[in-house]
Amino acid sequence: MLWHILDIENNAHHRDLLDMSVLYPGGAIASDAMPWKLPDGSTYKGDAWPLPEDATSHPRSAGCFTRFIREWVRERQAVSLLEGIRKCTLIPAEILSPSTPAMRCKGRLQPGADADIVVFDFDTLTDRATFSAMNRPSEGVRHLMVSGQPLITDGVMDLAARPGLPVRRPVAGR
Repeated sequence: MLWHILDIENNAHHRDLLDMSVLYPGGAIASDAMPWKLPDGSTYKGDAWPLPEDATSHPRSAGCFTRFIREWVRERQAVSLLEGIRKCTLIPAEILSPSTPAMRCKGRLQPGADADIVVFDFDTLTDRATFSAMNRPSEGVRHLMVSGQPLITDGVMDLAARPGLPVRRPVAGR
């Protein structure tokens, strides 16, 4: 399910629809499908990190998971922290694993997994992206390891670090 435009501040029915989809039992929280656009309308295809200031997308592209944990887990207590983490990690991996075998090593801490680990401060974790600053990073992530390599240490991102590899689905017939 994908929601593009909901006026949740002014429309109670929109808030109910969003809650129904976000809190659906066994439902995943994921926001990786929105392309980053440049002012001329073209899709950003570069690899600059951090993203260029003029690259835009929906603010949830930069703050999807932190917003969910902050709002539905911490503030509203609509789901437990354990279930919130599961909705952001294991469930998306399980949904994709039948078609994308590499996802069998994602979303879980166990021997043979990819060692992507995040340590966050539950009390300060928050999204900061807005429609006027769409690629502003979230706050409250203390440490982040990707493929066992540090990307964020003591809250500071190593902009030169490039750990991890893209996950690709096998092409049929090859």
